[in-house]
Amino acid sequence: MPLKKDLAAPFAGARTSLLWRAMPLALIAGVLAGTESLPIGLAVFAMCMAIISITLRNFEQFDDHAEAQRVEAVRLRDYTELATDWHWETDAELRMRHAHAEEPLHTQLGLQAVAGRRLWEIEGLAPVHGDWEECHRQLEQGQPLWLHLVLRLPDGVLRHIELRGRPVRNRDRQLVGYRGTGRDETAFVQSTRALRELETRHREMVNHLREVVFRIDARGRFTYLNRAWEALTGQPVSQAIGQRVLRWLSKDEARYLLSRLEPLLQGRRESMQIEVRTGTGSASARWLEIAIGARFDAGGKLESLSGSIEDITQRKQAEATLYDLNAELERRVKRRTAELEASNRELESFSYSVSHDLRNPLRAIDGFSQIIIEDYGDRLDTTAHSHLNRIRAASQKLSALIDDLLELGRLSRAPISRTEVDMSALARAIMRDLLAESPEREGKLAIGTHLMARVDPVLARVMLEHLLRNAWKFTSERTPAEIEFDARLRNREVVFHIRDNGVGFDMAHAAQLFKPFNRLHDQGDRTGTGIGLATVARIVSRHGGRIWAEGSPGKGASFFFTLPDPAN
Repeated sequence: MPLKKDLAAPFAGARTSLLWRAMPLALIAGVLAGTESLPIGLAVFAMCMAIISITLRNFEQFDDHAEAQRVEAVRLRDYTELATDWHWETDAELRMRHAHAEEPLHTQLGLQAVAGRRLWEIEGLAPVHGDWEECHRQLEQGQPLWLHLVLRLPDGVLRHIELRGRPVRNRDRQLVGYRGTGRDETAFVQSTRALRELETRHREMVNHLREVVFRIDARGRFTYLNRAWEALTGQPVSQAIGQRVLRWLSKDEARYLLSRLEPLLQGRRESMQIEVRTGTGSASARWLEIAIGARFDAGGKLESLSGSIEDITQRKQAEATLYDLNAELERRVKRRTAELEASNRELESFSYSVSHDLRNPLRAIDGFSQIIIEDYGDRLDTTAHSHLNRIRAASQKLSALIDDLLELGRLSRAPISRTEVDMSALARAIMRDLLAESPEREGKLAIGTHLMARVDPVLARVMLEHLLRNAWKFTSERTPAEIEFDARLRNREVVFHIRDNGVGFDMAHAAQLFKPFNRLHDQGDRTGTGIGLATVARIVSRHGGRIWAEGSPGKGASFFFTLPDPAN
């Protein structure tokens, strides 16, 4: 290093010169003295060598001191370069005579750019606030400098510089210049400004909240409140800061609040949510919901509490109103349920009376008509026989209609007991019965395997029997009769279907299919009462499903239905 060479080289040369000159001189002195006396010559030579040894030792001590000074100078230089981005020095007229700057300040603050200029003459350099008046005042009074400056770089970027300087004086205490440093604080200024803006935005957002945001110290005094406090209490925030929280509560309310906060204050809970009623018994009574958390120091001592306070008075009033409405609705439901139960009992009684009172005359009409045919048949002509047969058929059909109506009413009121039912096995059993009733007919049946559903088994059999019997009936003119029962997954929903190749129907009248007594075909051509599909629709509806039909005249019909499981 240059500093090492400057300090070490001269003294190394001095040592070498001393050795080469002192040694011969000492030897000559010893020889001259030895001509007079050998002991005197040896003593002179020894004394010279001692003097040379002492001198060399002093040189070594001086070398150590010089090395220590060099190390300290290097250390100070490193500290200066690491701690500052610009160091400078002026003459007595405050003109720059030395400067060194790191990038990106070197272009405008290096010695080449600032030599011979005063601070206020440096291009692009200006105080952050105001003008150079403060700088002039400090320089005139010979005070230390401490300025915050802004440097505009050639690309337009601003750099913030903290400048510090001290006056340099000679032995006579006369000012001979200033020496100082500059530190680039752009990153610090930008982060401080961003933090300040963030705090401002945060404060604005907090002040616009409807909930009161608070902070309480360990002594129970407010240290922060947002503006919502003024809306809640009608008092300025400035009057509440520094006041004890319990001041705004009655003794009973304060006692209740402290008891609820005990787990939090003792450190057993990190946060809590409490509902408190204030002003009990007065017109200004309020319900408050307090969300609060605690902060403890490293020693477990409470430092502060913070949280929010929300006025939930309207919510509590709404809950009370809703509770009253629910109570009233429950009373009405109970009353209506009792009325419906009474109506159902009356309907059951009426159904029994209808069944009993109508069946007897119908049985009598059918029975006496049969007696007339059997006992007096040989006396009656063909027209009379036809009339009697029609009377018997009508009475039997009316009896069947009564049975179907009673079944429809019973199925509408019967409780549903769901269980896992194999619909495939159920359909096969029903089709076996239908084939047994009409052994002369030829049928081609296609029933899907393992079609499962959680339904009431009794109602499921009634539903499938009506649908399959309906398909069997309307395929009587087809050879063979084709009936298909299967299921498909459509839009995450299991849809069952029964499809046949029967007479079909016109889709314009599809909405009438599932209404009682609505028949789309000539009643003289088909048996039935017109209640079956209405019964099917009622069963599907009670299971929470849907049913619809598609068809075309002469091309068969398809019935689709769903049986959703409420547990899935």
